Amino acid sequence: MANFGKTKSTKKKVVPKKMPKRYDNPNDDYQRKTDWKLGKQTMWYISKDDFEKMQRVQLVRCQKAVKDTDNEYRQDRNYLLLMLGVNLGCRTNTILEMTPRDYAGGKFRIKEHKTGKVQQFELRDNLYRLLVDYTKKYGYTTDEFIFRAHRSSRNKPLTRQTAWVFVKELADEVGIEYMVGAYSLRKSFARWLYDECHDIYKVQRVLNHSSAVTTARYICLEEDEVMKIRAAIEYGFDRFQ
Repeated sequence: MANFGKTKSTKKKVVPKKMPKRYDNPNDDYQRKTDWKLGKQTMWYISKDDFEKMQRVQLVRCQKAVKDTDNEYRQDRNYLLLMLGVNLGCRTNTILEMTPRDYAGGKFRIKEHKTGKVQQFELRDNLYRLLVDYTKKYGYTTDEFIFRAHRSSRNKPLTRQTAWVFVKELADEVGIEYMVGAYSLRKSFARWLYDECHDIYKVQRVLNHSSAVTTARYICLEEDEVMKIRAAIEYGFDRFQ
């Protein structure tokens, strides 16, 4: 006979995840709690000093690469990825899908991969020259992807995973101990911009974020830093003392 009485539930109890350990972030002189999203540690922005180390190492790689080899292409490609990442502030997928049409004449115009929003602005001369030299060197036509796995590969963009591995390995080589990846390049752009202007709404507009709260979390801005900024504000008193 069937038993219609109460039976024990077969569902497993959900055990809450433990709070992540604290760790030192060399961008600051105090400890932060790590941010966690879906159980994974959030990527940090890269300090300017650490980025200069990464840039220097990658330039050496470019110089040492044998001419007209696939390795030369990879090193040039990776250096360009670094520079675009911290100067454009676009998402990784958006950069990886760039074609010469997107920066023709020094005017950058591209549709964001994630949001569908259009970004349009004038490129600085140094960045535009870097793009033009790279495009000419490897003979890319108007609608060809400029980031590929190999120089001779089909017109298919480099994967985000490959870009992430490159940035992570380069960061490890220069001794960066906090968590970084390809995503960190856009975060670095945003954080450096904020450090210059201290205007969260300006950064929000540039990143095309929907809210300033999202931007504050994105650049790892904490209450300690906000309090330091406010404590340094003192307007108008110097004239009458």
